[in-house]
Amino acid sequence: MVYIRGRVILILMLALGLGFVAVSPSPVSAAEKPDKGGIIVWAVHESMPSFDMHYDTSYILAQPVGPIYNGLVTQDPYNNGKIVGDLAERWEISGDGKRITFFLHKGVKFHDGSDFSCADAQYTMDKLADRKRTHPTFVTVIEEVYDNSSCTDDYTLVVSLKRPSAALMTLLSGAHAAMMKKGIAETVDRKDPKFLVGTGPFKFKSYTPGVDFQGERNPNYWKPGLPHIEGYRAVVMSDLTKIFASFRARQLTMTGIGRHLERPEAEILKRDFPDAVVAIGPRATWDNFIMNVSKPPFNDIRVRKAVALATDREKMIEIAVEGWGLLGGFIGPHTPFALPTEELQKYPQFGPDMQKRQAEAKRLLAEAGYANGLDVELMLRRGPLYERGALSRQDDLKKVGINVKISLVDTAANSDRQKKSDFQANTAPAAVHMDDPDLYYARFTCGAPSNYGKYCNPEFDKLFDEQSRTFDVEKRAEITRKMERILLEDIPDDRGYYWKSSMGYWNRVQNWPPLLGTTVYNYGKFEQVWCQDGRCM
Repeated sequence: MVYIRGRVILILMLALGLGFVAVSPSPVSAAEKPDKGGIIVWAVHESMPSFDMHYDTSYILAQPVGPIYNGLVTQDPYNNGKIVGDLAERWEISGDGKRITFFLHKGVKFHDGSDFSCADAQYTMDKLADRKRTHPTFVTVIEEVYDNSSCTDDYTLVVSLKRPSAALMTLLSGAHAAMMKKGIAETVDRKDPKFLVGTGPFKFKSYTPGVDFQGERNPNYWKPGLPHIEGYRAVVMSDLTKIFASFRARQLTMTGIGRHLERPEAEILKRDFPDAVVAIGPRATWDNFIMNVSKPPFNDIRVRKAVALATDREKMIEIAVEGWGLLGGFIGPHTPFALPTEELQKYPQFGPDMQKRQAEAKRLLAEAGYANGLDVELMLRRGPLYERGALSRQDDLKKVGINVKISLVDTAANSDRQKKSDFQANTAPAAVHMDDPDLYYARFTCGAPSNYGKYCNPEFDKLFDEQSRTFDVEKRAEITRKMERILLEDIPDDRGYYWKSSMGYWNRVQNWPPLLGTTVYNYGKFEQVWCQDGRCM
């Protein structure tokens, strides 16, 4: 147990078969005045490819850069991700669902002292829908529904849609929908730190490629009394062993934000570090094996089925994440939109008999003309967990005659080649930045910018459009489950497993929010977090 300011909080419980469960703190009460000061330090595994939250979507960018900005709306991390106002103090949705009016806060300043106004919000909305300036993940969803934005006055933004969208408000509440300054974002190169001018609780301080990114408290933040800490530092560390050693040496406040803690390490913290907190939660991130279905060999469904049959997911979970993973299909198993586990397990690729599955995979390959095996090149994004999972799959596929040659690439190269569909197969564990079906499934719609494997099924597209217009969760889930069944038959991508969020931090850090599916990206920007006596380690 850990005693925090007179409250007894059971931080860790060892649950049989489940590992640790963290009891997350509540928002600060009026009776508990936060201490000021302190620097939060955590690890990211690679340097960021740019500073543009719209264009590059990896956590290595989102975590350090997110606190520099605000959105029109945001998620309340202390209330299960409920959408609440941020730069917009309120909003109204028209009866037909095709117009959203945002009423903006007055008196908000950018870090350079200039005023935030509707013109900046209008510019940002247009940018989010622009294929040339925004990551395919967002464009795929937004361009289907976005018509235009207009300003009634300096503090009233009207967003007009082509059709109602059940996903748009959720998308706008994510960290990546950061409101940017028009005059900066349209003229400054995204790889120049001068790009980083926001309205958020922290300002850009410094960036050293390969070393760290630092932010400092915005003394003129438009939300009174916030933030509480003085700043933060994201340190580049590619080695998980080094990250844990640095944490134990108290050189890091936390291993990572929702990341960088493995099961054996959690056991060590529980045993030897009573002032360490271990937090575990769901995560909207998965291992994948994207197949380019536009050319051989993966234009043949029999080869794709063979890959899925041969992959031992249970083994991969043990090898890659020490058992801290979940089996799932094409949408997060922690969401209400996924197929029930019992139905998922009826599909051949989830069957319990690996020998039977391997025999069927060999039969399908022979039928497809590959009785003597085939060679496949896998483009693999660098990262220790990514590489472990890929090696496990490589071993599985070799057993049925598929010889996988792994080509390691960094995040920037992987992203560039994905956008060109320049690969046979690709593993770059993917994520959605918000737990919404549009974001999970848009990547499989015909011609979508994020459809890197060039899969196309008109029936799937029809269902995608239908669910995207459906606001009732249960009715929407009925449609998304039909979509998942189609993908489980067509196999444009083979999902290995879904990760769990896991992290360690020192209990001097107060009011850290619960881990939700997308905490890796949306963690509250350190607004409400504080450190006892102004010391974070």
